[in-house]
Amino acid sequence: MWFERDRRGVHSMGLDARGQRRYFAAETIAALEELPPADLIALHEALAELEADVLVEYDPDDTAIDHDEEDEFRMVEPPADIAFPPVTSDFADGFAAHVASVPPRWRIDAAAVAFELVGTLAYPHHVRARKRLSATWRLTARRRRRSRRVRRG
Repeated sequence: MWFERDRRGVHSMGLDARGQRRYFAAETIAALEELPPADLIALHEALAELEADVLVEYDPDDTAIDHDEEDEFRMVEPPADIAFPPVTSDFADGFAAHVASVPPRWRIDAAAVAFELVGTLAYPHHVRARKRLSATWRLTARRRRRSRRVRRG
């Protein structure tokens, strides 16, 4: 995490799916993968709230910020020691407790990596739901077009 020199905000290093998994135990990922899609989406929303709550703790207008020091953290991945302990149930509370225990420098990164991992796991469910919805709308549109043709004829 680093503060921008323009005082417009705080930034966190984004990670790809492989990078996200490095911060979680295999049993945590396996337990998350077993969650029903609705629970996974609800957890994703809870983690979005957690990330927003952590973000509020930072003040980019703080005059004590040393921007030369901040430049050392620009585009740096979080250290491995912010990795989450194994959690196999009550994910929202477990993740929140861990994020609170992380040093402030890396707290937003920890919240973001949890949010991103759950989002990555929820994405296939989202795609399937969108395809189902799209197919339903196409079918409904075809039925309506056919019924209009029959009535006109």
